[in-house]
Amino acid sequence: MRDWAALPRDILLEILGRLQQVDVLRGAGLACAPWWRAAVEEPALWRTIDVAFNEDELINTQAWEARVAMARSAVDRSAGQCESFRGVADRHLLAYLAARSSPSLRSLHVAFWCLPDAFVDRVLTKLPMLERLVLVHGRVLKGTLLGLLEHCPRLEVLDAGDSTIDKPAGLGTMFMLYRKMKVFHAPCVGYCPRCCCPRCLSEEPPS
Repeated sequence: MRDWAALPRDILLEILGRLQQVDVLRGAGLACAPWWRAAVEEPALWRTIDVAFNEDELINTQAWEARVAMARSAVDRSAGQCESFRGVADRHLLAYLAARSSPSLRSLHVAFWCLPDAFVDRVLTKLPMLERLVLVHGRVLKGTLLGLLEHCPRLEVLDAGDSTIDKPAGLGTMFMLYRKMKVFHAPCVGYCPRCCCPRCLSEEPPS
């Protein structure tokens, strides 16, 4: 019988790299001490983080909060080397990701997200190398678009077509974005008084 704990490090990393990261975080990396060390101590495994929900997964408040916690653990394991992130996030995780991954992060794909009022100051100013930004099922503030133009000079792809914006950005801003981006899907104009994550949507709106 093969001793899986005795696998060479490079083979072990190859196996872990072929698994879905959610499965590694859920327990595949806990099979034995060598597997745990490889899953936790090897930042190369986490340069590209993908903890997004699959289409067939049930998304409720409990599942959403658990996935955000997984995402934070993955950011920790990347040890500041994360170049691409895809998954759910709240405002705290977005700020944490930006602080821990600056300036290496180049691609950010966030779904069911809570946009902080200080998104520009706490996130965008720390991501000068950002090249691709996808925002799904959330709300964009007008200041976010202006912040992207000012703080993300390398940004080439902005896809916010499945999100809304609190107020029209203005023809000048939209024209600059269209000229700058290779791919640009603008958010739809519409006011949302709350965040769009399952936790916020499950709460009663303020009276």
